[in-house]
Parts: sequence; structure tokens; C-alpha cells
Amino acid sequence: MHFGNAVAQRIEELLREQLEELGVDVSALEPHEIAANMRCDIWPDQTLLYAWKETPILRVVPERYDDGTVQWRMFTTDGTEQRGAEEETVQ
Repeated sequence: MHFGNAVAQRIEELLREQLEELGVDVSALEPHEIAANMRCDIWPDQTLLYAWKETPILRVVPERYDDGTVQWRMFTTDGTEQRGAEEETVQ
């Protein structure tokens, strides 16, 4: 799986937003708390499902095209597709 910095930054931004919606003070989180409570499952089609304390908070789905590009579509817990999914060329 490969995606660029812009996609990774958008995923991080959405994860922060989702945690804040759950009432988590993101700025106060210690690395060990994140490691203990955040999980990312990778499905066979390379879909990423992020969960916080067993609660799904973000789903990132790849859409592959014949020209070798992948668009990463991002969905929050309420099923809303989020803007900013970047199109990346697969190397």
C-alpha cells in the first residue's frame, strides 16, 4: 500500500476530528495512550478501518483506476464521505 504525504495528513486530520467528537482531548494524549487505544485494520482490498477503543471512527477505501492511479475515499463514523482524498499514482 502506498499513499503520499497529503493523504497521510488528511487521514491524521480526520482522526483528530473524530476523536474530538468523541470527547477526547487530542492535545493531552500521550503516545502510549494512542498505541493502547488506536487500532488500524487493513482489509484484503487495502481498505483501512481505524478504531478508537473498539469504536470505528474512520474508513479509508482505495479506488483503483486503469491508468494506475488510486483515489483514497475517506468516510467518518456517520458514513459521510469527507473532502480531501488525494489521487496518487501507484509506483
